Amino acid sequence: MATHVEQHIKVDAEGGVGWIRFNRPDKMNAFSTALERDLLTALQRACADEEVRVVVFAGGGRAFSGGWDLAESDLTDPEHHPLSGRAGRHTWLEVVRTLRRPDKVFIAAVHGWAAGQGVELCVLSDLVVCDETARFYFAETRVGFAMTSGTAKMLPLLVGMANARKLALLGQTIDGREAHRIGLVVEVTPEGEHEAAALRLADEALKGAPLAIAAQKSLLDGGLAMPLEALQDFEVQVSFRLTHTEDHQEAKRAFAAKRRPVFKGR
Repeated sequence: MATHVEQHIKVDAEGGVGWIRFNRPDKMNAFSTALERDLLTALQRACADEEVRVVVFAGGGRAFSGGWDLAESDLTDPEHHPLSGRAGRHTWLEVVRTLRRPDKVFIAAVHGWAAGQGVELCVLSDLVVCDETARFYFAETRVGFAMTSGTAKMLPLLVGMANARKLALLGQTIDGREAHRIGLVVEVTPEGEHEAAALRLADEALKGAPLAIAAQKSLLDGGLAMPLEALQDFEVQVSFRLTHTEDHQEAKRAFAAKRRPVFKGR
């Protein structure tokens, strides 16, 4: 995935890690129709690149994302409303559904404000890290709006129903330490070190066998909708298939030779 710049997104990749940076700093990287389109384009390019196994979201300037730009469009006009079904399948849903692809790991690296859709992107990512400047603002009720993206299902799974109700119903703002305590983020760093932490997590993911990581993500997502016994059967089937992969045989050889395995995703 070559380095390029969309109107509101900067993209680059190196060593199996793709970086997607929001590039609307004068608006605190607030979402707009154009930014959503650019984000989807960047995601599609990353997902089409077989060399990219981990995608990291980050924000340029002083924030991750301030949420939806309320000055962006007339939200009462069904012909132009960004969520209107008249325009066909909504771009934002394409974005968040892409995050469920099992062949990529998505990490959000947050500094400053993450509000509204910025928070929703975090909730739907596989892992979230932040620095000590991070503020997660569940802004919907404060602007007369509601959650999208499947947040109503995923947020309680991450932080528990009591915390989810408090955040969503009361329009709460929490800092990185509280987000870590309740399970929204996996690591809090000193100011400015959040991207380095995201890269460390990406490097750890790159050490795993690609097919096995994809299987683990599929199992975690599939388990949300499956009865326990059905999930157990699914786990056995997936694990059995993985024993026949080249990567599993390479892991056995590497273990015997006391060396690090070289996985090829086959």
